Amino acid sequence: MAAIHAANLASDPRVVLRYVIDPAVERAEALAMAHGAIVASPDVAFADPQIDAFVIASPPRTHADYLERAAQTKAYVFCEKPIDHDIGRIRTCLTKLAGREHKVQLGFNRRFDFQFAKLKQAITDGRIGNVEQVLIISRDPEAPTLEGFTHSSGLLKETAIHDFDLLRWLLDDEPVEVFVMADALINPDYLTIGHIDTATTTLRMKSGTHVTILNSLRAAFGYDQRIEVLGSLGQAAVGNVAQSLVVLSDQMGITAEKPLWNYPERYAQAYRTEMLQFIEAVASGNPVTPNAFDGLRASVIAEAAILSMQSKQPVVIEPV
Repeated sequence: MAAIHAANLASDPRVVLRYVIDPAVERAEALAMAHGAIVASPDVAFADPQIDAFVIASPPRTHADYLERAAQTKAYVFCEKPIDHDIGRIRTCLTKLAGREHKVQLGFNRRFDFQFAKLKQAITDGRIGNVEQVLIISRDPEAPTLEGFTHSSGLLKETAIHDFDLLRWLLDDEPVEVFVMADALINPDYLTIGHIDTATTTLRMKSGTHVTILNSLRAAFGYDQRIEVLGSLGQAAVGNVAQSLVVLSDQMGITAEKPLWNYPERYAQAYRTEMLQFIEAVASGNPVTPNAFDGLRASVIAEAAILSMQSKQPVVIEPV
């Protein structure tokens, strides 16, 4: 993610990329050289009074510590999700950010996807009436190796957390109850490291709306990202995005291109737009969104989902 964010920052003439911080020296030097920056330590960067903003795209276990250090400056912060894997640690961090939450933007990029924004507008404008059911499908094209998955926080905390934030934003509503059915259907060995690869999550929103989220680490045809919203007056849906929208129909049948293969391709526009909004906030001094509170809320939902998966029972989601 760091390379994507750096490129989007550097493309804006208002931005000067000053430092690149990465313990992988060769990678840091390559990124710094590409954008005219300097490889530095966190101490150097956080001590520089001329820095207007920090972008944190390091491993999740470092996010809270870096956020707290940034809170000691006057700078804005863009931080990838999650703030931390532990809810208690997130709450402690937010306490130290008190009064500065409006300057901390969380990397829930799907809010900035053009297709999803149009869907939200249709819902907000009342085009489909009162929302009754929502289906979110989020499947990766191929599962990671067992070794590669070892350091992950898991499907619900690392992947579905995007969907938990997305449904809050789409519906302008909060989930109050969750039930999860999950297994390791793709690679049973994932269970040896405490992970699953397939999950079906159902949530009941405060308004009464029913939401179903289908997550999987394998979709042989590409990055599967779809949403359907059913309301009292109709339905609105977002399908998969392909490189080409051409559909060929002939005597052999009907063919179309597969969906884009991975998240950098599918959400390239969203990554650019979220960073542009962050830059605009820094330049104007306005509040950011989604903010640190949104990060806490998504993590609380993820934690409740894990508890439901483990207990095999519906779980009431605690208010924040």
